[in-house]
Amino acid sequence: MAFFASTLKKFSADDLRIDGMFDEFLDEIERSLKETTLAISTLNTYTQVLHAKLLMFAEVDERIRDEVKKGIRNIRKKQKKTMPKAQAINDAMIVQWLGNLDGYCTDPKSAPNLFKLGRETSKMAYKNGMNMHHMLLLRGFVWLTLVSGARTGEIRPLTDANIDEESMIRTIFKMKVTCHEVTSNLPPFIKERISPMIASIKQHAPKAELLFAENENKKGKGTIDPRLLQELVKGSMIANGMPPTSPGGYYRLHDMRKVWARWIDENGGSLESTTAFLGHSSTQVTYKSYFHDEHKDRLARKGQQIGLNHLQSLLAPPEDLTDRLAELRAFLEAGEEIYANGSFSLRHEIDRTKSARPGRWSKLVPAPRLELGTP
Repeated sequence: MAFFASTLKKFSADDLRIDGMFDEFLDEIERSLKETTLAISTLNTYTQVLHAKLLMFAEVDERIRDEVKKGIRNIRKKQKKTMPKAQAINDAMIVQWLGNLDGYCTDPKSAPNLFKLGRETSKMAYKNGMNMHHMLLLRGFVWLTLVSGARTGEIRPLTDANIDEESMIRTIFKMKVTCHEVTSNLPPFIKERISPMIASIKQHAPKAELLFAENENKKGKGTIDPRLLQELVKGSMIANGMPPTSPGGYYRLHDMRKVWARWIDENGGSLESTTAFLGHSSTQVTYKSYFHDEHKDRLARKGQQIGLNHLQSLLAPPEDLTDRLAELRAFLEAGEEIYANGSFSLRHEIDRTKSARPGRWSKLVPAPRLELGTP
């Protein structure tokens, strides 16, 4: 409502019944859309709310609301804006980021104020330096989320009991009604980054029930406010020089799930295995939302090249077998065996094989002759 406030104040529901006033209304909407710097995805949401809710709340006729919807669609087409592609998070960025987190946990003073980088108005923006406990929480949260490909909401409510020497068990909720448990392995190189965090929690927050925190502490007392935890994650990404992880300039640890989709695909995994690992209901969800734009472009180029190679083979002239037939004729005239030691084949190199029949019945091996008088 705030975005369209100046326009909505100028017109009443009855004004939109008049052709000239209706056109002016659309002109005002077009001006607002041209002048804004909001992301395209945000504008799509705002315009949907305008014609589907705000105008309905103002008791604008359904026919007029439909005309507004069509008019906005035409405005967006004229503007010809395209959704900017978010830069993919590559492996070099991830390695550097994780290395920085290790450095922060070794020397917290080496870290800038990650809270302030994450949000200028953070209540922790005044701090001159970071403390070890916060750095250990940050690293543990990143590693547990990254190693499992989990949603952050599945990691925040973990307890000490969810982690043992070799694995982590988290709960995945479906529609907030049903749930099931998923186990993820924790190799030694990951466990050694988690254990210091758990030890720090026992020392600095002995009464905490959760390793991190659930929104509004719905599931028990945590160790850090969820917003502060998000600020730490975002600040660490910015400090590492990483680009936003999604369109609109957002930094989300959740988008590391797209990295998993790329890792699985680039190392021979199928779309089905990616879907199963990420816990999606269908492969359509995985491809549409978790294959990054650059990932999709690479698959498209690969698919086109396969098709072009096939098209080229269809248009190629038939193979000239004259020389091969002359070679075959020479072999036969010399009394050579065509397939002896795989010496000759018009199409394939074929090794000699034994007959599948028992030797005594093989056409290639004559049966022994019986002498007269043999019983």
